Parts: sequence; structure tokens; C-alpha cells
Amino acid sequence: MSEEASEGQPLPEPESILSDFVLDDIADQIGIETFAKGVRDELRIAVRRYALDQKVFGSYENELKSVGADYKALNRKISDFRAFLEQPEYSDLASDLYLTALHRNEPAPETDFPAISDFERTRGEPYLLELKRLLSLLEDATDIALDNSAVPKGRKPDYPLVSLVRRLAYVWTELLKQKFSIDYHKGSGLTPAFQFVNLIVQRVIPDVRETEIVTAMRTIVSERNLKAPDPSQE
Repeated sequence: MSEEASEGQPLPEPESILSDFVLDDIADQIGIETFAKGVRDELRIAVRRYALDQKVFGSYENELKSVGADYKALNRKISDFRAFLEQPEYSDLASDLYLTALHRNEPAPETDFPAISDFERTRGEPYLLELKRLLSLLEDATDIALDNSAVPKGRKPDYPLVSLVRRLAYVWTELLKQKFSIDYHKGSGLTPAFQFVNLIVQRVIPDVRETEIVTAMRTIVSERNLKAPDPSQE
């Protein structure tokens, strides 16, 4: 499915996508009675929810990218500052920190640094070491944040499509009292459930690929089997 087509373009109203004429034609194609009002309402609710899910999941990914960019910039600044503190010409920063702390009546760092001498411990070295320790922690924290804000690589699950198919499975099984299954091979979904889902989804997402519908249906069939195992489903 084209990302350009699925992001940032609002869907028409559900009543326009699934008009009574369209729904009558779909019912005729799958060989069942005309959809009752409750079925039509549920199908249009599914369309409306799909549009909402598009916004939610699209916004979430964009937010991850924005947060990741912020943390990347912060991580770079911390790294540069840590390198700055290691330059020999700034070794007197320890005494500057010590004198400033005395002037402001600030307490000495409580972290124990066993590698320094007793003389250094009574001067400014603990302040500088504590600053370096905290900067190291902050840099590690931004590394973790970058990992957590990374957009997953590779093919991402199409959550809006899976959610749409899940709602269609509810309509098919609970309202139309049909079996939700799929038997897909050689380019064809051979079950009535696939035909129903395919006809609806094609109206909602015109550029959707058949294989994407099949993948979503298999996900839902697996979910339903976990809740109520049925050996006849696959």
C-alpha cells in the first residue's frame, strides 16, 4: 500500500465509501441476504475507526522521529562537552568548581572516588569527577532514549488495516453468523470470508494489495484460534 496514499489524506465519509448501493452490491456478490441496518452501521463504524487509526499510528511514528532527532542532537552535545572536559588546557576547571561551590556554600559531592588522593579529595577534583560521572550517565540515558524512539526497520505491521479486518471479522462471525477463515494460495483467497473482507477493504483502501489483506486476515484468524481453538480454521 502506498504510504503517500495512506498518510495525511482524510477518507471520505463512511456513508460515501459504503453507500447502501455499494453494500447491496457486495451482499449480492457474496451471495447473502441484503445487509440489515445493524450490519451496515457496524461496517461504517469500522471505516470511521480505520480513518482514526491512520491518524493515531501515523502521528505516533512521526512523533518517534521528532523525539529521536531531539535526543540525537542532545547526545552529540553531551559527547562534545565530555571531550571538551578532557582537554589538558581546561584541567583547572576542578579548582574553578571547588571555589564556586565554596562561594555559593554548596555541599561537596557525596560520591566516593577511591582513585584520587586525600589532597585532591579536599580540593576540586571530586566536583569535576562528579560532573563527568553525571555526564556519562546522561549520555547513556540519551543512547537508551534513541533506541526506544527508533522507528522499527523493515516491514512494519499495518495496524490500521489489521484493526479494520478485526472489526470485519466481528461483523462476519457475530452479526452474519459466518465462519471466518482463509485458504489462500496461487493468488486466490478461496473462502467467502476473504471475498467479504476483500470487497469491503478495496472500497476503503483502493490501493491495498491482496497479499496485505491476506496477511491481516491470517493475523485475525490466529487471534481467534487462540481465544477459541477451532481445528477447521487455518
